[in-house]
Amino acid sequence: MNVVARTKSKIGISVEEMERRREALRRADAHNRIEGIHRERESDPIFEAYIRGEIDESEIVPRLEALDRHK
Repeated sequence: MNVVARTKSKIGISVEEMERRREALRRADAHNRIEGIHRERESDPIFEAYIRGEIDESEIVPRLEALDRHK
């Protein structure tokens, strides 16, 4: 079994969906930089979990809030 097949069956999203999510995050970061907003690198694991399909959109904000509380 190849890595792509294992990844897809393990997380339930396609490689194409992962790329779509990664590109959406890249675009959001670019737009935010234009506005002077920079994402903290401590949030990278949260966004990577979303990109891999380990969490869904509804889990991002609560995890970011929890990260902020632990600073």
